[in-house]
Amino acid sequence: MTGTLLRLSGNFRGVLWMTAAMASGVFVDVCAKLVSHDVPTAQILAMRAVTTVAVFLVILMFIGTRSIRTKRPYAHLARGVLWYGSLFFVFFALRQMSIAEVNAYLFIEALLTVMLAVVILGEKLTARKVIAAVLGLVGVWVMCVPKMDGFGVPLGVAAALIGAFCFSAQTLFAKVMTRTETNFSMLFWPQIVAIVIWVPVAVIMWQPAARADWLYSAGAGFFAMLTNYMVLRAVRVADASVISPAAYTALPFSVAMDLIFFDMLPVPVIFIGAGIVVLAVALLDYKGGAKPVPVAPAGHDNDDDDSKVATAKV
Repeated sequence: MTGTLLRLSGNFRGVLWMTAAMASGVFVDVCAKLVSHDVPTAQILAMRAVTTVAVFLVILMFIGTRSIRTKRPYAHLARGVLWYGSLFFVFFALRQMSIAEVNAYLFIEALLTVMLAVVILGEKLTARKVIAAVLGLVGVWVMCVPKMDGFGVPLGVAAALIGAFCFSAQTLFAKVMTRTETNFSMLFWPQIVAIVIWVPVAVIMWQPAARADWLYSAGAGFFAMLTNYMVLRAVRVADASVISPAAYTALPFSVAMDLIFFDMLPVPVIFIGAGIVVLAVALLDYKGGAKPVPVAPAGHDNDDDDSKVATAKV
């Protein structure tokens, strides 16, 4: 099996890795949604962080601390706040809506990343980016219409969109930080930030958690790390423009999980709006020809586009 996989082209292997990452990412949502509604969202994040850090500490006992040394502690702090802020809003949205609906709204993250890069990093604003941004907003509006009461936006929808915005902001930090930081440090330090922030908050509002709630929280952390790992593998062997469409398999995976675990289906118009957002992102991804992915030093992220094609769950 391994020999067969190695004989496949890099782009095809990248698509397989990315598709597997989307399937894994949906299980993050399933685990978060299965946690009892009696457990506050902040407590879920704290439980997730505690179990994830415990695993990291065991790993560090074998590989040493060199892989988590950092030259940018404040950047890790800011990224950790944004990353877990994104998770807070996404997990909150999952309590209000189906997994498929939440993931459909999160597709806007790639467009937000591009727009924030123009504002914050000074990247060039092109006509294609403007058209894509407007098209993406139309897609979000189409998805919102069935849920709007006058001009009001339901809390679940607002939470999903804020979560996408926070993840877009942390993506900008990741794009800069991967020049000096290892993959392991990029995964490790946000969990420490989460411990510092969310554990005290969770203690204040703590509710008794069943063993299943701890297992589901740990499962969310496990699948999040697995998703991130597979995304990194995908971007190392394939062109970002090739593997980007595989990110949209999150939607059919989400629909399947909604049916299997929760006997739910999203409102049909969600698929129309999500399709418009996908079209907008495809407009950004189209480059008129694929370029080879440069090889990065061992232990470092390779492609600045990896966060753009991933979901907000990792």
